[in-house]
Amino acid sequence: MTAPAASAQENAARTPLDVSALGARIRLTFANELDDTTVDAIRASWQGAWLPYDAAIEPDETVPVSGALDPDHLAESLTVQVTLAALGRRSGEMLLFHACGVADPAGRVAAFVGPSGRGKTTLSRALGAQHGYVSDETIALRTDLSVEPYRKPLSVVREGRPKAQVSPEDAGLKPLPHAPLTLTALVLITRDAEHPSPSIEQVAFPEAIAELAPQMSYLAELPRPLQTVAELCDRIGGVVRLTYPDASTVPPIVPQLLDHTRVHEEWEPAAVDGENPEYDLSAVSDAIRCGDRVVVLAQRWVHVLDGIAPTIWDSLRAGRGLDGVVDDVIAEFGRPEKGDPRELVLSAIDQLIESGVLSRKA
Repeated sequence: MTAPAASAQENAARTPLDVSALGARIRLTFANELDDTTVDAIRASWQGAWLPYDAAIEPDETVPVSGALDPDHLAESLTVQVTLAALGRRSGEMLLFHACGVADPAGRVAAFVGPSGRGKTTLSRALGAQHGYVSDETIALRTDLSVEPYRKPLSVVREGRPKAQVSPEDAGLKPLPHAPLTLTALVLITRDAEHPSPSIEQVAFPEAIAELAPQMSYLAELPRPLQTVAELCDRIGGVVRLTYPDASTVPPIVPQLLDHTRVHEEWEPAAVDGENPEYDLSAVSDAIRCGDRVVVLAQRWVHVLDGIAPTIWDSLRAGRGLDGVVDDVIAEFGRPEKGDPRELVLSAIDQLIESGVLSRKA
């Protein structure tokens, strides 16, 4: 009698675990050599993203869970694998921000964007204890502003041991609201212990995209990448910066962030119109003009052009050679009091070449 019961228990423990990651169904398949305690711990840590398992449903991606690592390192590695699988699945179809996020009861989401080490994990735990927890790592949204949650395990630092992976529920974070999630605020975060209290300021798009782009996965794979982000920012009324002294001071101002004054910036596409006879502009996959500045995405890097560079860019993308570019710069800015305008233009073009925006044709 005992052998069949043990076999049934083993089969149940090895049932795959399906989780929701950025709206993708990721299936975890457990190796036979894993012990029940390890499998149960993994299931518990992913409870916040759990999906009912159905063998008839094909997952978007499958992640094998082997026994090659000790349980602590395995749990940490597994979170990375699921995240990468989900990001790869969403490449080119969703905007993916390296951000933490929370939602109010109406489903309005505030996404807090910043690089590693900026305090997002600490901030997400402080925010999620009072507001609906969406994610501590990645905010994924569609162009209609709908947000896909990613309630993965949270990493908790332990002295002398790998980080523990804890479910949002066990970490004391609040559940999602019973409402569709919609991005309402995109927030660049700056932690400054000397700052007296949290402050919010609007960030112009050229500065905002220069900070946002490095914190986005697969930006270049999006159709019209810069225009897509500019449209997003315009729809939510721009990007704001939050400067705060400590994570505990931020939760009370989430309603203020969600209701911040909306600013709509004028911008227009500034992509390449055709072939240029002297310069190769093919490195640029998208470009927009914001007032007297031009933002270009070249070789996966964002560059903000100012001074005479925007005029040079407009002239080059319209197919004008060096002589025509010099004429356009003189027409826009007049002749310089000192120096040869041709040499000034060539110097600016050399800077664009060095930054990888364009190159000279042979």
